Amino acid sequence: MTLSAAVEETKKSLTQAQLDLKAAQDKSTNLTQDKEKLEVAYQCYKEHHGTNNSEQMMAISELQHSVDQLTKKVESAELESLAQKINVEKQQALSCNLEQQLAEALRRGRELHNVIQELKGNIRVFCRVRPVAEGAERSLESPEENKLQLWHGPENYNFSFDKVFTPASMQEEVFDELSGLVQSALDGYKVCIFAYGQTGSGKTFTMQGTSEPRSWGIIPRSLDKIFRTSEQMRAQGWVWSLQASFIEVYNESLRDLLSDDEGGDSKSVHVIQHHDEFGTMVTNMTSIEVNSMAQIKSLMAKAAKHRAVGSTDMNAVSSRSHSVFALYLKGTNAGLGSELTGALHLVDLAGSERLDKSHAVGDRLKETQNINRSLSSLADVFLAKAENRPHVPFRNSKLTHLMEPCLSGQGKTMMVVNVGPEQTNAHETLCSLRFASQVSQCDTGGKPKRTCKSINSGNSVNSSSSRPHTPAPGGRSQNTSSSATGAYAGQRSPPGSAPGSRSPPNAAPGAQGRQRPPSGSRQTHCW
Repeated sequence: MTLSAAVEETKKSLTQAQLDLKAAQDKSTNLTQDKEKLEVAYQCYKEHHGTNNSEQMMAISELQHSVDQLTKKVESAELESLAQKINVEKQQALSCNLEQQLAEALRRGRELHNVIQELKGNIRVFCRVRPVAEGAERSLESPEENKLQLWHGPENYNFSFDKVFTPASMQEEVFDELSGLVQSALDGYKVCIFAYGQTGSGKTFTMQGTSEPRSWGIIPRSLDKIFRTSEQMRAQGWVWSLQASFIEVYNESLRDLLSDDEGGDSKSVHVIQHHDEFGTMVTNMTSIEVNSMAQIKSLMAKAAKHRAVGSTDMNAVSSRSHSVFALYLKGTNAGLGSELTGALHLVDLAGSERLDKSHAVGDRLKETQNINRSLSSLADVFLAKAENRPHVPFRNSKLTHLMEPCLSGQGKTMMVVNVGPEQTNAHETLCSLRFASQVSQCDTGGKPKRTCKSINSGNSVNSSSSRPHTPAPGGRSQNTSSSATGAYAGQRSPPGSAPGSRSPPNAAPGAQGRQRPPSGSRQTHCW
């Protein structure tokens, strides 16, 4: 029997014992009252009748016998009541002890859960294959579980990942595999899940899905799990405060997707700064306290309205920016004297493009160049990690600066690479799979740090204290309980990094700004 079941069974036994005690006390009271009535009747009879008549003496004797019997019953009931009281006290002590054991088991369960996640690797890589376009020729198959085979030209390429989702996989299956990572945010860790792949490969569907609950993506499912789990933890004395922000990286500029300002947040200045609890943060970002899926649905609709999208020859509705949904969690348990602080960042990267296929011009061309440049910076980070370089260029782009905490070993990271199975996309798919394979071999270089501290159990905990403080002036809030902040928690990388200019793994050979790698370095990019 589990501890939870034992606690429930003990509570039921305690409730029954308390009912039995009440019944015994009522019985004892009733008997005492009956005894008192008989004694009064006996005294009255003695006072109003003589004692010479034998019949009267017999009646008196019977009354005396009844009183004696009732006295014994009262004494027996009192003893039974005392035994029931002792039993109740024992049941209460047992219930208290089992509740303490349950709390300790839950704490150890959280620790073991996170040990399992660490053993699986700080960076895990999943691959999701989009359904093939109607009438298109396939070039990608999954010959066995978690393995892929790609045909490109005369060559065959084989890949394996932590998990491979075929076109038949549903949104629920994808989330079930990574829900343990989402749980880690409630256990006091920084968590990042990001979707990577060429434009049109299904990243936004994987991350956001549709408005129908069965087609929800990773973002709404993660929030739904956190809401349900935090409510369940309330029974163990935990009180949670959840703050949400939605950040966009557009043409190497940070934008607030939840801003109410006219003109698309153009007046605000957003800077990535250090934060004591969350590592780094983005100043002047709208932060909203959330507690329901209705709020999340509204926020996602608002962010989607503000996010930059455009049409290219590769995708009629292409995301032209990277979006970061940031959730900051703080849980307090006055009984245990503990406070947990976690962060969950869900990143929908813009798709990489080849200019010779997208035919982007004007604003679309500038967006493509910035997207490819930031994705190239992300590839540079993993390349530096793979080669154990002393300096990792996190500051080469806003994207990698935001993702620094989990990529530098302070948190837990998952990459979901999305690919198209069509023969026409074979080149882009090959580059995406090669990059994902490189990421799967990387070590972030550190053990994830859990943010947990002790608090005075006698102090009252104000949920508003969980909101990060914004050092820069001019912050906005969406309600009276939210403060202007946003952020990615993490460690600052060494200063002095020059802006990156190498093209991303999926960029075309003629992509603007590409540079040759330093001599002697291992080039793993796919040009």
